[in-house]
Amino acid sequence: MIPARLLPVALLLAAMLAGAAAAQEGEDPPRIFFEKKIYSDTAGGKQSFFESYTVEKGDTLWKILQRSEPLTPDRYAELLKEFRRANPKVADPSRLAPGQKLLVPSGGKPEARDDGRTFGYMVKRGDSLSKILSSHGVPRRQRRKYLDAIQEINPSVTDVNRIIAGKTLLLPTEGFFAGARPPTQGEMAIAAAEPAKEAVAPEPAESAPQVRPPLPPKEPEPEKIEPPEAAIPAVPPPAEARPAPEVPPVPALTRDVPPRPGQDALAAGKPEAELLAPKPVSPSASVVETGKAKPAEEIVIPPGRTPYRGLLSDLFLAIGEKWVDRGTMFLPLPSGGDAVLQLSDFPVVRFSGGTEALIDFRGGIPPRIAEAISSQWKSLRIVSLADAGGAGDRIDRILRVSGYHSVKEGISSPLVMGETVSVTLPARWVIQRTEDSLLSGDLVLLKEVPEKPDPELLAVLRYARRVGIRVLPYADDPKAMEGFLVGVPEEAPAGGIPVGLAVPKTGGLPAVDFGLSLLGIAAKAGERLRVGGGRDAFRLVVSPERLFEAGGKKYVVDTGKMSPAIRSILRESGYTVFPAGKEVSGREIFQRLMKAAGVASEERKGYLLSGGAKSGYEVRVTGAFVTLPGLSGGAGRRIVLVRGKIHSAARALLEDLGVEIVEW
Repeated sequence: MIPARLLPVALLLAAMLAGAAAAQEGEDPPRIFFEKKIYSDTAGGKQSFFESYTVEKGDTLWKILQRSEPLTPDRYAELLKEFRRANPKVADPSRLAPGQKLLVPSGGKPEARDDGRTFGYMVKRGDSLSKILSSHGVPRRQRRKYLDAIQEINPSVTDVNRIIAGKTLLLPTEGFFAGARPPTQGEMAIAAAEPAKEAVAPEPAESAPQVRPPLPPKEPEPEKIEPPEAAIPAVPPPAEARPAPEVPPVPALTRDVPPRPGQDALAAGKPEAELLAPKPVSPSASVVETGKAKPAEEIVIPPGRTPYRGLLSDLFLAIGEKWVDRGTMFLPLPSGGDAVLQLSDFPVVRFSGGTEALIDFRGGIPPRIAEAISSQWKSLRIVSLADAGGAGDRIDRILRVSGYHSVKEGISSPLVMGETVSVTLPARWVIQRTEDSLLSGDLVLLKEVPEKPDPELLAVLRYARRVGIRVLPYADDPKAMEGFLVGVPEEAPAGGIPVGLAVPKTGGLPAVDFGLSLLGIAAKAGERLRVGGGRDAFRLVVSPERLFEAGGKKYVVDTGKMSPAIRSILRESGYTVFPAGKEVSGREIFQRLMKAAGVASEERKGYLLSGGAKSGYEVRVTGAFVTLPGLSGGAGRRIVLVRGKIHSAARALLEDLGVEIVEW
């Protein structure tokens, strides 16, 4: 029996003898790899997996990483970060030499499989999660729940509006919500990639099965990251006992360990494209192309300020997009190198549909690099603003590459809201981000306004917000070559003008009281009147339901309770009987009250109440207009009588404009 301490020596001698024998027979000897455990960085509690790879002629880092999954700029940036962590000796990842041994990030992703709770679906070009769920019969009201579940099951889906064609996703079924949660892709990836005690690298197809020697009892130091050791020949088994060659699964080579004292964890980049290279480029270099013996640098000296940068960032953030202007972006080029851009000089707008706009304020990206980036990255659009005019021209250039469902000019064909109360709001752009924007209330208007809008314009902007239109007003200062978003107060100042008034449909005392109150006519209830003949005739005491004076006359309201004789005596006594039975409509009673008070109304259709062509908005109203003297000697009152129901936003708008609106 061989002592344990001599076992490695014995295995080495056996392997050498086996190699000599195999050489005599002319066969390729099998190779044995001793595995070294690799420990990952513990930043954010993330467990990373790597596999060994030997660089071949013509390889680039992009080609190597693309073997396991389709790459995007964001994903490449994430993998590049992991690659630098595992290979600290590789100074320039764009310059790899044939035969060089590397540790590259392993996908570690299990194949999607149907388990009753989830099923696999391969994303096709033109797909969206809403379309996929709709095609599988998911009702609209339940889509939010399913979208949340998709993000839970698929950690790679960080934005439900952005999925990659060719990628397989796990979609939840009804069974997913009925019982316990199934494992996510990330959990299944960890389970599928759990390493055994030993791991063996792949061997040539003609080699014999691998022989795995036991690991030494002591683990290596956590901070050391090395590729697998050189191959050592081993004794092959008898030829008749050899099974068919097979490629072993890729071993998981990392695990989490707590950081050692004095060792700082590598922080995750925010956003994803923001990376800190081990050897950062010169601060004066805005654009660097790597991958050559001497990197070519086109130095751009940033001016004191970039025109309209503050307005553009605020505007697209308000729309709901991402504005990234910190860190460094690495873009692999067809030549094998990288285009390294400082995001502080070339910010990126990431649109929800997947398109990204690289903003070149000064024309600092050389045409050669710009052409290479455009040919390699179809979803990345370079927007040059070097020869752009004011704020409008710059916004327009970025919107052209946004990938939105619709971006239209809204000056010659402005948006019109409402009918009885019609509001026309011209805007520089009318944006529909998706085809469902109108139904989902995601319509966006970009409108240029004065630095200090007048109160009526602010009232119109509030009205648009209340009816579900998102208006982003901005002001342009050409002298300073900058602009800003104009704030709109949430509520109008409190006023005493009533809103939400409606004439009662039926007659009776409620209709009389409403009309008298609106017209500002004082009324008396429970008054005792003494009426009758001359000196020697009898006197009659009458208590009418309402008594009021209008137009120099005294009126007694009769809701049908008075007898003809009483009405006759009242007329003879100088009173006018005002019939107001329930069989009479409330509208008719209100019209007779206006006639008794001498108040005239004028029917108008599409009357311009506020604004005009030069004001940047119009408010038009169709109805009967009434002008009354002000209460307690105040300013006159404007009332418009309209037919049908009026939206609460329209009532609030007219209140802001100083007009009372009454439904009748």
